[in-house]
Amino acid sequence: MKAVFRYLLLLFLVSCSLEDPDDQSGPAGFYYVQGPGYRFVVDMGKYQRLDFNRKDPSLCQVSFEIKGVKRDGNELSLEIQRPKGCTGVYELVWDGIWQESSPRRMQLYLTGQFTSCTGGVENEIDVIKVDLAKALLNAPDDLFTIYLREHCGFRDFNCVGNCDLTL
Repeated sequence: MKAVFRYLLLLFLVSCSLEDPDDQSGPAGFYYVQGPGYRFVVDMGKYQRLDFNRKDPSLCQVSFEIKGVKRDGNELSLEIQRPKGCTGVYELVWDGIWQESSPRRMQLYLTGQFTSCTGGVENEIDVIKVDLAKALLNAPDDLFTIYLREHCGFRDFNCVGNCDLTL
């Protein structure tokens, strides 16, 4: 029964994701931009897989959580708490679609790809700074909304224009 439900949900999500081929609301195809400690990925398929499998324990190697989101113009800063001794890179995954609201909005998933982790109970804070003008290739001039989701948690952050959100 669970498999049937997932299949039907996947069918629904795929059917809702079809775009008009003439729609120019987002970048076409797949690309990524590498930055210090992060990778900004534009990939509709990967975004949909993350969305469908949110908080799946088999996909969450390391327990990390967002402690702060700050945006100032084209710089997005994220404070992320993770276990001490883990090395890897964070990924911000966008489906490439602008939601036409006021202000318009993009939705991102934050996930992590950690190559190694030593056990321990202590935590560290990583700060990653994303240059949105570089990541979006043609960043819009307006202060759009960024809706950021933790892939391995159920917390979401709504950054409208310039923002400073902390926990």
